[in-house]
Amino acid sequence: MQQITTQEHVEYASLGWRFAAVLVDTVVFVGLLIIAVMVYVLVLVAQGKIDPNDPTAAQTLTTQLQLPNWVANVIVFGGLFVYYYVLEAMFSASVGKLVFRMRVTMPDGSRPGGAAVLVRNIVRIPEAWLLYVPAGISCLASARRQRLGDHAARTVVVRRRTAAGAATFGPASRTGPPGYAPPAPVTPAASAPTRPAAPVAPPAPAAPVLGDALTRLKTAALAARGAHLNYLHFSERELASGAEQRGDAYSEGYVTAWFTLVGAVAELVTARDAAATAATAAGETLDDAFVAQPDLAHLLRELGPYFPARSDEEIHEAFLIVARSEATPSS
Repeated sequence: MQQITTQEHVEYASLGWRFAAVLVDTVVFVGLLIIAVMVYVLVLVAQGKIDPNDPTAAQTLTTQLQLPNWVANVIVFGGLFVYYYVLEAMFSASVGKLVFRMRVTMPDGSRPGGAAVLVRNIVRIPEAWLLYVPAGISCLASARRQRLGDHAARTVVVRRRTAAGAATFGPASRTGPPGYAPPAPVTPAASAPTRPAAPVAPPAPAAPVLGDALTRLKTAALAARGAHLNYLHFSERELASGAEQRGDAYSEGYVTAWFTLVGAVAELVTARDAAATAATAAGETLDDAFVAQPDLAHLLRELGPYFPARSDEEIHEAFLIVARSEATPSS
């Protein structure tokens, strides 16, 4: 029996959260600039170029700090680039992102490489110069909430959020507990990362050849079965490590396993629809077509809960149902 009272969700960071992170980072960056100016003043004082007791010291300091506009822009935007690049290369997140539980990842959930971080922050310079207006438009237009720098670097920004709720799972629970609020851990399994855009299977091709359609369906079913087992494996590891209870970030393997499962389910649904279309065109039903392939029929029955699932929450609930059906009830 495993009882979970706090659930973690992973989603693409919305424009609002990203804007909030930029505000925090701007405050931090301005603070760093002020500190740099103060250090520079102290150096001038130490070198005797400014006498604090001199009534004209303020005017002298103003003269020292006057810079051509292009030099000031290089300092500000170059410093902004260094600020974001160093933090995202080291922690996959700037201070603002860390405050709001966000981080930069690749689309499969893996940590971005140095080249990706470099590209996304080079593009940040013109975005910042234009007050992030193009970045905001890009985020609103993108299903993955990607700004222009993310598109160029092929990165995404995800955010972890906590959803209050309780869920108890045991051998008697087969269809989900009352008041179930997906995604939630199965015993043993950790909660699933989610995305704001629900995966919707693309439309099935028209009237494929039945034999080819069944071959595709069997391949998709085996891939979905493998993705299910792989995600279950990483869920068990995530729960056993206690990372979720400590508030640590999800492991790269765990997030990748989830997105692999989502993709496999979408392909499975597409392949099943294509097989049904091919069977109808051949004057048969799918049950008739499965007569010669009982192993495929059995596999599809096991994966049955996945077929009506469309959103991330529905896919994870289907995962829980399939996982429970595989578990050996304890006495």
